[in-house]
Amino acid sequence: MDRRPSSIPSGGRLLDRAEQDALERDMEAIVLRSHLFKSLDDAGRQHLLASGFVMRFDEGDVILREGDPGDTMYVVMEGTVRVETRTPTGTLQLAELGRGACVGEVSVLSGGPRTATVTAISPVTTVTFARHRIERLLAEHPKVRALLATLVEARARDTIEKILGS
Repeated sequence: MDRRPSSIPSGGRLLDRAEQDALERDMEAIVLRSHLFKSLDDAGRQHLLASGFVMRFDEGDVILREGDPGDTMYVVMEGTVRVETRTPTGTLQLAELGRGACVGEVSVLSGGPRTATVTAISPVTTVTFARHRIERLLAEHPKVRALLATLVEARARDTIEKILGS
């Protein structure tokens, strides 16, 4: 079964063989350290890797915008991103995230709109996963779904605390 993305958005592309080999080594390192993905078996890791595509963003590029529909999630391979949300008093920075961070997972899991804006604060390379591919992975690995739900809940609590504290 072909697990490649059905369509790759403008600015994305499939990996060449050398990039895929390097990415597999890189992702393996991230997956093995990741609370979210470490429960995957070898087949699950291969499924995850085969379903992703690379995207690059320049400093200042908006990777995802609060309120937009969310059909992709990203794992930061290189670079740093800023995560911000709107509040009644203005914009609130929630985090700066780098290598190994997952962003966009809230809307992919919930089906709702983006809950924050993520901007590249340096050149950023991500491995990007379409919702329908992640849904297949989560259906095959319910433990990962539970971990992803826990991550989403923790981020929601952290966001609420930061908003109330601002």
